Amino acid sequence: MALVQPSAQFEHFQYFDASAWQTMQAMPMAGVSCMSEAMTAMAMPMQQMQQMQPGMMFVQVPVMMVPVFVPHSSEQQFVQQAPQSPNGRSGVDSVATDVPSPRSSDDEAGSPSKCVRPKSKGGSPTGSSRMEHLAQSLSLVACKSFGGERNDQIRSNILQNATADVELLWPDLDSRVKGSQNVRAFMLNFFDSVPDLQMSVNAITEDGSTHGMLEYTISGTASKLAMPMFPVGKWVQWKITSRYEFDHSSKVRVHQIRLGFVPGAPATAANFEGLSQCASMLASTQGGSRLLQEAIEMDGASAKSKALLMEPMVGNIWEMSLSPHGNHVVQKLIMNLFPQEVQFVVDAFRGRVVEAAQNQMQSRVLERLLEYCPPSQTEVLAEEALGHAPTLLRHSFGNFVLQAVLEHGTAEHRSLLVGAICSDVHRLARHKIASNSVRKALMASSPADQDALIRALKFDPLSFASLAKHKTGSFVCRELKQLARRMGK
Repeated sequence: MALVQPSAQFEHFQYFDASAWQTMQAMPMAGVSCMSEAMTAMAMPMQQMQQMQPGMMFVQVPVMMVPVFVPHSSEQQFVQQAPQSPNGRSGVDSVATDVPSPRSSDDEAGSPSKCVRPKSKGGSPTGSSRMEHLAQSLSLVACKSFGGERNDQIRSNILQNATADVELLWPDLDSRVKGSQNVRAFMLNFFDSVPDLQMSVNAITEDGSTHGMLEYTISGTASKLAMPMFPVGKWVQWKITSRYEFDHSSKVRVHQIRLGFVPGAPATAANFEGLSQCASMLASTQGGSRLLQEAIEMDGASAKSKALLMEPMVGNIWEMSLSPHGNHVVQKLIMNLFPQEVQFVVDAFRGRVVEAAQNQMQSRVLERLLEYCPPSQTEVLAEEALGHAPTLLRHSFGNFVLQAVLEHGTAEHRSLLVGAICSDVHRLARHKIASNSVRKALMASSPADQDALIRALKFDPLSFASLAKHKTGSFVCRELKQLARRMGK
């Protein structure tokens, strides 16, 4: 009898006798996930191994031990003469990983739980890779096909190849779980909260000896709130990208999760409800902000779904607009919704325009409001900015807000701003920041306002000649000459 002895990390494996193997051959099986409870009933304890018939060999695969009959008593002979599988691996590897999918007719008719065999990036199995081992382990826990002690055994070993201080990171929610027991509890709590959980591994990649990635689709209906993206009582599906970092012994030390929409699948109201449950937190992170922006820009999403997404943001716009990531979400709202739907953003900035205009993040939001909303809706904001024009013209962020007024404001507001510029035009033209607004005024103002600017600039010939030689003012003079040519002067 040839026997592959289990290593320390596989001590929980079961051993099966010949009758068990024959029974298994006649039953539907999953190559990487669902095996029958009958196998557990026929499991042999270690001390009975000596009584087994010759010609049986056991091969280690993640979470379970699969028996393989071989015609030789020598493990070396078996390896040498084993047939090659399509992926170039030996028969041992092929048997352990290339078993056909076990979906029976009952399963296809609507089994609440489904575990799909993972594929490598190129579409062919790579059974010996540690990344595929991870995929198999996750699929086993998710499929819930085992019962009793066997199910408990699989669950208890979900993190068998992780370090004691393994970290589970979810940057989109700024979440971090540390320690194998805490990570295990987090994962099992989620798996248990979705009775009809389905997982389908789409891609497996490895990057050298220290990093790897799994891409999979996960779906189901949560019976309790364990993960905010899964609203209770609503079926939902997401694409998840898991990035792993390994230590020198190939144990997982960092597991990072990224969540996204399933490519090619329409987003449902449940997707938007899931996002709305943690919109404020998502908006504060880079990945979460991008996910929210993607949701806002979806053409097929209903107005009701987007309204659901906006609901938690209504009272939080000021704080979101201060965030280096959240301000992009607010900008996308303004750019993709009807003006009347973003009135709550205008209201959030009312009375605080000068403060916001001098902030790097919030000034962008003000620019989008002036650009995408009608002047009648934003006139209150423009008037606040015009009241502090001398200060904002010289401010590194505030000047962009005033340029937006020149380009999108009412005729009255633009004339008021041109008047403020004309009152001190030579100093402003020499200022490295304010000169940008002077040039914008020459380009975007009405003909009457442009004439006023030209007269102010050329009122004193000596000052104008000096301005033309100034390192900053020369750009204003150049713009003035181009304007004169366009006007035929």
